Amino acid sequence: MEAFRAGFNQVFDISTLQIFSPHELDYLLCGRRELWEVETLVDHIKFDHGYTAKSPAIINLLEIMGELTPEQQRAFCQFVTGAPRLPPGGLAVLNPKLTIVRKHSSTTSSTILNGTGLSESADDDLPSVMTCANYLKLPPYSTKEIMYKKLLYAISEGQGSFDLS
Repeated sequence: MEAFRAGFNQVFDISTLQIFSPHELDYLLCGRRELWEVETLVDHIKFDHGYTAKSPAIINLLEIMGELTPEQQRAFCQFVTGAPRLPPGGLAVLNPKLTIVRKHSSTTSSTILNGTGLSESADDDLPSVMTCANYLKLPPYSTKEIMYKKLLYAISEGQGSFDLS
């Protein structure tokens, strides 16, 4: 904190910040919490490796992201980027850009046939991430409810661990 204070004082007299409340300083330094709406999310997220903005799994994910509470948004950011907040300017300025890719299932089931006798079962897998690249590997879950449940489990249980990376 002393290093921050000394550096800030070299540019701007820190005593003048006393006119701001802690909430106002937080906004100035960290930006305002952005509202995650499907229309704006799709503009600031890259979809790749099997997903497009019109993929059913992506539509479900964007709806889920828009429904997250502020605490869940922080947990999601922590899970995907390694930081609990987005930079000032939000997803639009995140670098590298948040990228969502299709994660292929690690299990197969012989009970569901796809012409070859085997089918991937994405509902058994958890999403995983590469935080250094802001990269979310998302299985193509069969329903929005399953995706929501798996995503919440991953962001809560994957905190501070490399198990889901």
